[in-house]
Amino acid sequence: MLPFSVLGEDQQATPFSDGLTETLTVKLTQLTIDPTFQVISAPEIRANRVTALEEARNEFGVTIVLEGNLRRSGDKLRINIALVDTRTRRQLRAASLTVPASDPFSVQDEVVKAVVGMLDLDVPSDEFQKLETHGTQLASAYDLYLQGRGYLQNYDKLENIDSAIRAFSGALEIDPKYALAYAGRGDAYWQKYEDLHETRWVEASRQDCERAVNLSNGQPAARVCLGRVYRGTGRYQEAAEEFERAIELEPTNDRAYMELATAYSRLGNAAQAEATYRRAIKLRPRYWASYNWLGVFYYQRAQYREATEMFEQVVALAPDNARGLYNLATTYVGEGRYSDAITVLQHSIAVRPEATAFTDLGNAYFYSRRFEEATSAYDQAVKLDPADMLLWWNLGDGYYWTSGKRDQAGSAYQRAVSLAETKLKINPKDAYVLGILAICHAMLGEKKAALEALQGALRLTPNDPEIQFKAALIYNHFGDLPETLSWLEKATSVGFSRTTIRDTPDFDDLRNNPGFKKLIAAK
Repeated sequence: MLPFSVLGEDQQATPFSDGLTETLTVKLTQLTIDPTFQVISAPEIRANRVTALEEARNEFGVTIVLEGNLRRSGDKLRINIALVDTRTRRQLRAASLTVPASDPFSVQDEVVKAVVGMLDLDVPSDEFQKLETHGTQLASAYDLYLQGRGYLQNYDKLENIDSAIRAFSGALEIDPKYALAYAGRGDAYWQKYEDLHETRWVEASRQDCERAVNLSNGQPAARVCLGRVYRGTGRYQEAAEEFERAIELEPTNDRAYMELATAYSRLGNAAQAEATYRRAIKLRPRYWASYNWLGVFYYQRAQYREATEMFEQVVALAPDNARGLYNLATTYVGEGRYSDAITVLQHSIAVRPEATAFTDLGNAYFYSRRFEEATSAYDQAVKLDPADMLLWWNLGDGYYWTSGKRDQAGSAYQRAVSLAETKLKINPKDAYVLGILAICHAMLGEKKAALEALQGALRLTPNDPEIQFKAALIYNHFGDLPETLSWLEKATSVGFSRTTIRDTPDFDDLRNNPGFKKLIAAK
């Protein structure tokens, strides 16, 4: 479902239109218990900046697009919607609706009813009643809620987050018991924390999400809101419980499945995490995103063959999906297929240049010992996402190994340390962050701080192959050969790529060591 366009000069209707699009998408997704009918989520559409039919087909492999526009005229709202076949570009069905502009309930309900009819969906009456819920009986509150959701769709601009907070707050002034508005504002506060890294927004988000849960009558958005705060502050068991409740309330809630699996992973329960992803795939077998989540899970556990299978499925369902392409290339890097990875990544960047794709391209060049090109790719990644500590670590490594640029590495490592420390103030139990903090301290020559952070990460996830590999890097950097080989053996025993170890320049001083040669030669 593409974002509705606004006709005429009333651009204040844009956030309302964006919020309506998201809400309608959520409503239609509730009907995807039928595996033959799938809906791409509004956040995915926005995140991939898809605004045209061909982009939707290329990015997501969709067969039908629902597009529309609206125009406000006096006290009336005119809405035109159409179903379009993405292969033939032929309009299959269309409808025009005229509803009172002051009645957002009718706007949503009439459009849902029209779309269900256009799609020939057989929806039982009790299910249809669920689609017509709004969370409040006050139209003006619902109008502001939709605006808030619309602003939040474009959270890449801080002023939109502030506008969303004002809209949700306005809705709550009208209806102080509006659970969905509390959940919306809680989401906005959390997004503000993500952007500014100011801890006061974490507490504001938690309070609103808790209010949403306490006021909510079966609203999964409230549970997801609170679960995300718990997950983001290290309360993983409580987060898992909230996400499970959200799935019970709404079995088609994609975000709840993804968040639940993440919580299980952080708890060290890999089997439950994998089972959760499998549940999502079974529910929606033609939806590429579930395969992508499971592929990332496998990759993080160094199960490269399984990860490749999942990402190949993503690309089969959506051949020009940039995320599927760069994730597939990442597994190629893990397998040492650097030339294949570079080819796929160049395609991915041509589709849409993203920080992750440039990072993966940098890695492919890095392990190929093409350090100048690696540093250039890492620099592009940092420019696209300067708040990501991983990217600064990579850039530091690029400088460190590029001839004549080692003196530039320190500032990049220090930036990664600063970003990691800010995150740990909110969630001191994040092993991923601790691992990056440890390796960057080591590269800066700060042994005591490096080992403290490393031990913290190992206590949280002692069997994580990525953390074990970082342990080997750190001990090798400080010249401790026995510990280096011990951690490399542990990492490879749980699946870490021997090819990556072989091609990591940090271990060049071990090339003639019999134990190292035996380790990288093992099958």
